[in-house]
Amino acid sequence: MEKFSPHCVKCNVLRCSTIEKKGRVPSSCPTVKYKDLIEETKEKYNLPENQAVIQGWQILMSRILDPEKPREKYSWTRVDEIIEYAKIRGMKKLGIATCYALLFESKLLSGILEENGFEVVSVCCLCGEICPQDVGLKGNIFCNPILQAEVLNREKTELNIMAGLCVGHDILFLRHCKGETTPLIVKDRALGHNPVAALYISQNNFYKDRFTGKSA
Repeated sequence: MEKFSPHCVKCNVLRCSTIEKKGRVPSSCPTVKYKDLIEETKEKYNLPENQAVIQGWQILMSRILDPEKPREKYSWTRVDEIIEYAKIRGMKKLGIATCYALLFESKLLSGILEENGFEVVSVCCLCGEICPQDVGLKGNIFCNPILQAEVLNREKTELNIMAGLCVGHDILFLRHCKGETTPLIVKDRALGHNPVAALYISQNNFYKDRFTGKSA
């Protein structure tokens, strides 16, 4: 790793979160180190397809952060946000790329989306019936995330929702999916699909050696 590679999580200045922009920042700060990229990214944000996304995000955030009833601030679930975003964008056809082990949860999601007026296409990871040995793998079951992506491409879904795809399979799905995609369920077999819990328990003395190999 380059000696002064960006490492925002270790920054003690956090100037980027304030209005004041005159304070000193580490030499590794990406805002300083990659000034040339700032203008390049600005140009990309002005592309029509990216404008559509950030305009939708801005309207969504305004409704979440400044609701009609103050007590409703921050009360939206991720499902609420996905539904509202799709409505803001005028989307009608949504896709679900689901793991076989999460078909029940994805069925619940599909029902909610349909009740909100969307047409839903769902594709399970085990679709395709490709022999694992044909693609250099062992075993007799083969998940096919590329097929999931291509089916949703063919169906012309406007927004795709990932539900529990395995690490690696999610990468392949995103690589081949043409439509806008957002995750809803990130698989974590040990923690009830709540992976951030691993970060929290890593601070507990009983779990410190779980991730680092070092005892407390």
